[in-house]
Amino acid sequence: MRSIYIVFLTLLALSSCSGPKKDSPIDAAFSPETELIEAINTECFQYIGEKDTVRLTTHINGTKLTGTLDYFIFEKDKNSGTIEGEIRDGLIIAEYTFMSEGVTSKRQVVFKNTEDGWKEGYGEMKTVDEIPVQVNLDSLDYSHNMALSPFPCD
Repeated sequence: MRSIYIVFLTLLALSSCSGPKKDSPIDAAFSPETELIEAINTECFQYIGEKDTVRLTTHINGTKLTGTLDYFIFEKDKNSGTIEGEIRDGLIIAEYTFMSEGVTSKRQVVFKNTEDGWKEGYGEMKTVDEIPVQVNLDSLDYSHNMALSPFPCD
């Protein structure tokens, strides 16, 4: 009788070690569909001028956006950082947290989707909670030539 209990407990223990269930979070985290969705929602853009380069990488989830933004402007300090914001009415409106000259700073950035590519808007700024933001999003100037065009993400 005792040997029957031992066999039963052994079978029970082995059956509980069969791995994760098909609907477990582990399976969901490593599913090919998840990787495909992430790849579709990541896009890279850049502007390369004679001596200037601007690179933008976006990760989009619905209307929410995160990513990186790097400025390599001739004879100016490199700015490199992250963005977090949203896409609304053909605009990227985001807070840019960046490092320049060893100091971390924040400011609002706005990019408009134009025929030439994503162009940053410039206008009058004011400081709100110690962060420079655009005074009026409707009056930004996009007339410069620095249009960010799609390029393959690394």
